Amino acid sequence: MTVAEFIEQNLIGRSLTSSPISALINDGRTEVTYADQTFFSDFVRREQGFDFDLTVITLGRRFGLHDGQRTELAGNMDAVRVYRYRMTERVSTGRLLGFARHISSTNTESDPVAGTCFMIQMRVEDGTLLVDERQIGYGDFLVPGGGRKPQALDSTYRYSLDAQGVLQVRFDQTTFDVDPDTFERTPSGDKFPTQVSREMFDREGQPVQR
Repeated sequence: MTVAEFIEQNLIGRSLTSSPISALINDGRTEVTYADQTFFSDFVRREQGFDFDLTVITLGRRFGLHDGQRTELAGNMDAVRVYRYRMTERVSTGRLLGFARHISSTNTESDPVAGTCFMIQMRVEDGTLLVDERQIGYGDFLVPGGGRKPQALDSTYRYSLDAQGVLQVRFDQTTFDVDPDTFERTPSGDKFPTQVSREMFDREGQPVQR
């Protein structure tokens, strides 16, 4: 199965819901807790590739920490974000390369990934769709006190179907501090656990369509 076939047959029109996760960032001064719902839509084939949209609904909170204890509600992470993926097969290698562009966000604060773009590679291995993403440049990520710092994300998604045909994805991310002059990256030290999302079902056991 090709990448385009996997996405068109197994992702488009389906919904995924993650388990809540919690992580410590900003040298242990901030705790974030959140969960995501993900939707795939608007798949369009082109002569040498394809496009589709990814919508992510995030519900979450940020807490200030002191000596490992929550001291304040530092803000919310609630947002609906839309990303547009545009993938092209490179003739020289036969590989799929492309970009995901941040289209919109309902975040009431300045969204950390507003106006950013990600370089994408996709492939199918042993029935699993592997998506590697690298943020170009940097975004504006919150720090304690309401300030911002330049950071970038590298992410890996592993989409697969279980024995019952239920779609699931394992998502891992790594954050980097970025020098705004040279774009040199340094691991931030923030640690995020693997986020696992599974397809949503209604009371009759049928997949929930967007």
